[in-house]
Amino acid sequence: MPRKLLAQLADTGSKPTSEALTALSGLDARALHDFQLVWANTKVARRCEILLALQPLLEANATLDFSAVATAALADPDGDVRTAAVPLLFDDVNPKPVTLLLDLLQSDPHAPCRAAAARELVEYAALGATEDLPKNMMARIEAGVLRAHRTDADPNVKRTTLEALGYCLLPEVNEALLAASKTSDAKLLASACLAMGHTCDSARWSKLVAGSLDHAVDFVRTAAVHACGELQLQSAVPQILELAMDGEPDTVSQAVWALGEIGGTDARAALYQLQGLAEKDAELSEEIEEAIATLELLSGEIDFDLMDGTDDDDPDVEDSPRRKAA
Repeated sequence: MPRKLLAQLADTGSKPTSEALTALSGLDARALHDFQLVWANTKVARRCEILLALQPLLEANATLDFSAVATAALADPDGDVRTAAVPLLFDDVNPKPVTLLLDLLQSDPHAPCRAAAARELVEYAALGATEDLPKNMMARIEAGVLRAHRTDADPNVKRTTLEALGYCLLPEVNEALLAASKTSDAKLLASACLAMGHTCDSARWSKLVAGSLDHAVDFVRTAAVHACGELQLQSAVPQILELAMDGEPDTVSQAVWALGEIGGTDARAALYQLQGLAEKDAELSEEIEEAIATLELLSGEIDFDLMDGTDDDDPDVEDSPRRKAA
């Protein structure tokens, strides 16, 4: 990594440039060593600023890899720096960060860092629920988040680990969700709703989730809407449409997404109704179009042959492995 870029990163008199930040991707051992020498003499606020600035870059470009920088930052004595490094660890094709995240969740003295680790473990648990993680790795996640949910006194950790538990096939999960559903803590209830959705067990949780659609607190309603989408609750479509018509922006976006996931005639009609009302809102119109496409995909209405230009009757066109498997 060029020294001038390292110097620019350490210069608190200006914002870190995109060039300097991007140069932190994929550092080899020598470049990482040079970075750490500068990093050690950089002010805490600047270290946090740099790590936080890397996150949107990673979200916009999945080919970037800041894991070396993030792993080094986990050894930082400042808890806020460690917390800012955690989201840079997640990699949906590499489960190696799971060990680091579980260690942070169990033993980091800074509660926000433990909560950040729990948040990333929610994503890994979601992968495990679809068998995209080795079974032994998923078992470690299940044990770790259950232990933290039971023993960690921090409310953010307790809530986030509950959301992760929704993806876990453990007998203790149902008990934890039932207990959380009876709470007067709106934030914990919202996490419980999300976790109920993660279970995909509509027979068990549909009544409790639907009952939260008219909760007095908006973020609980938003969480319930999302859960309805995951549980594909057809009966909730009228309430979801009502929330989409009058709700807060976050609730409206979740309602549109949920209708696409739920599918069916009523959900389709609701999306078309919303589409007619959102003509002057380009962002919402795009979300509605995506939801309609999802609905059609899940219902089998999209003709993939027309989309990829192939013809089953053309002898010169070979079936792809995916089509053969189908």
